[in-house]
Amino acid sequence: MRLLHTGDWHVGKTLARHSRIAEAREVLSELVDIAAAERADAVLVAGDIFDQLSPSPDAEAVVYDALLEFERREIPVVVISGNHDHAHRWRALERLLARFAIHVVPEPRRPEAGGIVEIRARDGSPSLQVAVLPWVPINRLVAARELLGLAEQPFQTYATEMARILGALCQGFDHTKCNVLAAHLFVSGATVAGSERALSIGDLYAVAPQAIPVSPQYVALGHVHKAQRVPGVAVPARYSGSLLQLDFGEVDQVKSVVIVDLEPGKPAEVREVPISGGRRLRDVRGTLEQLAEYAAGVDDDFLRVVLECEALQPGLGDAVRELLPNALQVTLDYPRQEVERELIDLKELTTRDLFSRYYRGRHASEPEKELLDLLDQLVDEVA
Repeated sequence: MRLLHTGDWHVGKTLARHSRIAEAREVLSELVDIAAAERADAVLVAGDIFDQLSPSPDAEAVVYDALLEFERREIPVVVISGNHDHAHRWRALERLLARFAIHVVPEPRRPEAGGIVEIRARDGSPSLQVAVLPWVPINRLVAARELLGLAEQPFQTYATEMARILGALCQGFDHTKCNVLAAHLFVSGATVAGSERALSIGDLYAVAPQAIPVSPQYVALGHVHKAQRVPGVAVPARYSGSLLQLDFGEVDQVKSVVIVDLEPGKPAEVREVPISGGRRLRDVRGTLEQLAEYAAGVDDDFLRVVLECEALQPGLGDAVRELLPNALQVTLDYPRQEVERELIDLKELTTRDLFSRYYRGRHASEPEKELLDLLDQLVDEVA
């Protein structure tokens, strides 16, 4: 069996209010082509298909077009929901998508009741069993453990209960077949990209590597946006990472998908295939003159720019954006910044003062009097 492991598509995510729908369509088209070229027997999407619980129609169109293209290429797909996905929305589509060989698992289930999805290989060799665990928020943990028959055991920490749930799921494996565990969770020791939602990545939701059962041949993980093998897990376990560089915390990351070759009773063979689509994110630093030289050869990368200047001057941010239209963030680095970093009690500043400080940091110039007068008017109306 050959499996393509992907996840964390985050379709619908914006960057500095810039839509990335076109990029999402591009990389998902590339993903379909990779699956077809690799002759994958199945594609496993490990959660966070959308970026928002209520995605836009454009985001939905991109995702459903990609899923239907997998069906057109006769490649089955297994989809689990992540913390960015609305489980009930996916549940409503579950039976419809099943007609297109798209197996959706939006919530935890017992192994015999959909917690294990079985996919047959193209060549008739032993089939693939995927034990699936979508994202389990803390407020759904009790229901998940009861569903899997663990209610009689004393309730402990999130990490301990998740270990029990994972073990219960994998007990349903038939070891004459290929066995994979797919889960959307955070395993301690994984290196985060910086673009993840902080609350769902911290200690509260951390699961120890030793909690991952040893019975699966491969563990396909979603939730962390940096592609990596997870240290400390006894079997091959990987985060496939996001398909796009989602924000500037991922500047140096190469995006990829994972190809997994499986035979019953043998260790999985794992390799990464890079993704070339989407616009890259880049950090740029220099004076206006240096940025002007850089602009001559710039492509369509999104830029985070640090302008080195001698002093704060009106219009510097606009000058940078004129040179580099793809600059999404512009920060000024000038000597006076160190002097201005004195401790200030913000409670002592007026609304007008606070806004002026914000405006100077954002636009590298003082706000016009008309703008400040409008601010005062709005504050008076609200008060």
